[in-house]
Amino acid sequence: MPSPENAIGPEAEWVQLQHQALRTYAEKIESCIQQSAWNMLAIVLEARQAYLRRLYSPSVSERNRDFLKQLAESILRQDAQVKARVEEQKNNIARQHLSLDRGRRAVRSYALNN
Repeated sequence: MPSPENAIGPEAEWVQLQHQALRTYAEKIESCIQQSAWNMLAIVLEARQAYLRRLYSPSVSERNRDFLKQLAESILRQDAQVKARVEEQKNNIARQHLSLDRGRRAVRSYALNN
């Protein structure tokens, strides 16, 4: 049985549409992370989750199951990268917050001593 990626006709179009939709979600996720738009990131992730639920519904043809399995593995790898980037951003923000807190304490201490 040929893989869905090599299919011709409506199945190939369906596969391409799924790839495009997931690329769009990945771009939106990346944009949210770069802009530290955490509320928007949550919205995009919820929308992607709803999309994936529909995509992985029982009504998907048997011929597309292998494609969906490969797609799921790709999404999991992508999510691991996203999680690492978000953790990195979180750590950066925590360091900035700590630095700001230290600066505030130093200013308060200076003001009290003068």
